Amino acid sequence: MTFSPSWIAVAKTADFESEGATKSFVFRDENGFLFEGFAIRYRGQIHAYLNRCPHIPLSLDYGDGEFFDEQKQWLICRNHGAVFDPSTGQCVAGPCCGASLQRLALQIIGDIVAIEPPRAPELE
Repeated sequence: MTFSPSWIAVAKTADFESEGATKSFVFRDENGFLFEGFAIRYRGQIHAYLNRCPHIPLSLDYGDGEFFDEQKQWLICRNHGAVFDPSTGQCVAGPCCGASLQRLALQIIGDIVAIEPPRAPELE
């Protein structure tokens, strides 16, 4: 099985062998705009999100790939202190409570982890 042309390989499954592992990556959308994303392992599952806080569109990390709190239970926005559920991306505390991180569609084939970039909004 192979990826469709729109999917982008961003990591290997070996990058997520340990619980709480994270991997940052950059990708371009269909219009060529550059975005940051990250993938995590939480409770044995790999999840991927756009690296952008819904409160103010800044990266959650400081460019260091640190997304979890010390106990690896919550994702933390280092800029504003928002706290997110790693399995859903929903903000459970902080300035954007109730909002969610943008989930990226994720697919694993063999040892490759790939994401499908979000579709660009239609311009009128």
